[in-house]
Amino acid sequence: MEIAKNCVVALGYFDGVHLGHREVVRAAAKRAAALGAPCCALTFGGDLGGLFGKSGGSIYTPAEREKLLKEDCGADFVCFAPCTREFFSLKKEEFLGWLEGRLSPAGYACGFDYTFGAGGEGDAAYLQSEAEKRGKAFVKTPPFSVNGQKVSATRIKELLKSGRIEEANALLTRSYFVSGRVIRERGVGRQMGFPTVNLYPPAEKLPLKNAVYGGHAAVGGKTYRAIVNYGARPTFSMEKPLVEAHLIGFEGDLYGEEMEISFDFFLRDICRFGGMEELKAQLAKDREEVMNR
Repeated sequence: MEIAKNCVVALGYFDGVHLGHREVVRAAAKRAAALGAPCCALTFGGDLGGLFGKSGGSIYTPAEREKLLKEDCGADFVCFAPCTREFFSLKKEEFLGWLEGRLSPAGYACGFDYTFGAGGEGDAAYLQSEAEKRGKAFVKTPPFSVNGQKVSATRIKELLKSGRIEEANALLTRSYFVSGRVIRERGVGRQMGFPTVNLYPPAEKLPLKNAVYGGHAAVGGKTYRAIVNYGARPTFSMEKPLVEAHLIGFEGDLYGEEMEISFDFFLRDICRFGGMEELKAQLAKDREEVMNR
């Protein structure tokens, strides 16, 4: 992994890479540009909540966070700190020492409520005082709100788990997505005239509400609207969660390909149909609704 030395580093976990996180990274990038330095976003290579037994999964995987921090927020580089209990036992001074050794920062950017070090003993005020002592740049971003409510990963997780995908997307830098390798399934969708691409969500991802969504996917430089089933398939007595997407208008074979399936809006709950013909009729209605949104 390429590491940027003498950078302005944006500090945070950045789970979800939401609009508030984007402000932190953009502030770092702006200060970096003024100094003629690169911008590096520091995140963690794992699920922090899971490490301490407090999470049902992350909004995005580390690889997905890296993509978003670069493409949507303006980071030149992303550095992954260890996601271990040992690392989180570092005192605030030791954490800054680790940063110095790893990145030699020219400056720091963080949110107003950023904490670091064992037990969160370090905060934005302490970081600012240390930056000033060392002659380094420092910028702190204020709370970021949408419709009067602070944007947070906790809020976004609640929305995703309840299927309120449009509300969650309004707080993210782009529509929520799941990435993975397309697998070969039974081909039932193709038999009904609704061929699908199928992938299993990464184990560390927060489970969405099991439902049918309107979404989209990009293939070969073209974007296709999609009917996306997330979860079990009770009509066929299959309970293992799967992302199953019918890309409207796409013809071709994507088996083995890495791709992203994006979720744009809630369409309907998953239900058990009387058979394939009944399901086919519902899919035709779903396709019409997706195309008309």
